Amino acid sequence: METLGAPQLSYAGLPMAVDRHAGWKTLRDTGRVVFVDGWFYLSHRDDVLAALRKPELFSSKKAFDVLGSPLPLVPISFDPPEHTRFRKMLQPFFSPHTLAEMLPSLQKQAADIIDDVVTKGNCEVVADIAIPYPSQVFLTLFGLPLKDRDRLIAWKDSVIALADSPTLEGADPTPALELFAYLTEAINERRANPGRDILSQVITGEDALDDAEAIGLSYLFVLAGLDTVTAAMTAALLELARNPELRTTLREDPDQMGVFVEEIVRLEPPAPMLPRVTTAEVTIGTSLCLPTPGCGCASVRSTATTATRSRPMMSSWMERCTATGASVEARIAASVRTWPGWS
Repeated sequence: METLGAPQLSYAGLPMAVDRHAGWKTLRDTGRVVFVDGWFYLSHRDDVLAALRKPELFSSKKAFDVLGSPLPLVPISFDPPEHTRFRKMLQPFFSPHTLAEMLPSLQKQAADIIDDVVTKGNCEVVADIAIPYPSQVFLTLFGLPLKDRDRLIAWKDSVIALADSPTLEGADPTPALELFAYLTEAINERRANPGRDILSQVITGEDALDDAEAIGLSYLFVLAGLDTVTAAMTAALLELARNPELRTTLREDPDQMGVFVEEIVRLEPPAPMLPRVTTAEVTIGTSLCLPTPGCGCASVRSTATTATRSRPMMSSWMERCTATGASVEARIAASVRTWPGWS
């Protein structure tokens, strides 16, 4: 593919496994636009913000059309106004008020998982905590039985492995078909007997999802949502394991846990790159022009910042992250919030 004069890197050559922030710094230092494995990477803050805020030029729909999904991946594979419709529909289900109703059940489930770990005396933190818990949260939100957790995880892992395979020759489609059948059955049952769960409400409420949209939403929750939550939990637990001072601070002042969760998601976003495809000729900086038809762009949300941090609790942790070029721009969307002391 034509690189249009952009510097080139290989993602495999970046030190992501050792130090992801060093990898992002290498990417940023190489140029405003870097050609990496067939995609033009935008990693500078202003460029990323521009790409994510201009869907008329940087399209999500065209990016996901390239994947050839047979299902509409609600809501990430849509641009406004369709994306606006889905966001408006889904946002109320993730408000503090709505989630507060489910909190006792979710807290008990988390406590039960931790009790099992305590009983065993040890654990593999990803396999025993960070993988099962997000699946249980999904099942709870969608009003599905918790006994389905293990087979849901097995389906998810099999389908993702299939998608990551360089060739589909000899691949077994059974897990994907079983997951499809499971979700279809759940949707049909909810249409006949709706409850208060998310699935029931998005398929029976005002401007309801049709069957294809409902299956696409459910598929996305399973195949993308579960692993991103697992990644976020893993990053948080790893940071706590590495930072005894931070652990002590949170034990002594549990009210700061919310700040920690916000910060770990900002500094270690589980989905740091967002695909976009250009819809028109776009100039980046003073010279590089991405022509139409579409160029694939990966907007790296882990963008650099030199902002000062004013959170005393996190100061030493933040100073270390700043030294490696870490980001506080992990969430760039309509709901982005500006924190005091950060520019």
